[in-house]
Amino acid sequence: MKTFRLVAISLVHGEEVEQLDLQDGLIINREYGKENWLIEALLPKSEPEKYEEFRDKEEMLHVQATISKPTNDPASFEAVVRQVAVMEDKMSILFEGELFRKNTNYHEKLLERLVNEGYNGDELVEAFKNKVKEKPVLEKSK
Repeated sequence: MKTFRLVAISLVHGEEVEQLDLQDGLIINREYGKENWLIEALLPKSEPEKYEEFRDKEEMLHVQATISKPTNDPASFEAVVRQVAVMEDKMSILFEGELFRKNTNYHEKLLERLVNEGYNGDELVEAFKNKVKEKPVLEKSK
């Protein structure tokens, strides 16, 4: 097993990215088959029932996790909530999931989308740089 520090975590809902208010966290590569990972996120106690519902329904979530340092690109996971531990003013959410690979055409699709939105010239270059820095939302591979 390999353990890393979790520095940011988001839930992706289609085109929407919900950045979670991470207070602390770990991510563990269990190193056996299917790239199985555990992600533990310590969050402020807010909406524990939402995560309990995800857990109870075993809903597959698209999770983006930034590992080790904030400047790293996030890794994308298909994960389920395995445990919700509610404390006095915090909660711990344990996700279990599989790493999924970036769509290799991501940059091409991003550029195409920006051109379709009307960007061109220097404005296009700046918009492209900003979107890439935003930590890209990756498409689910199914």
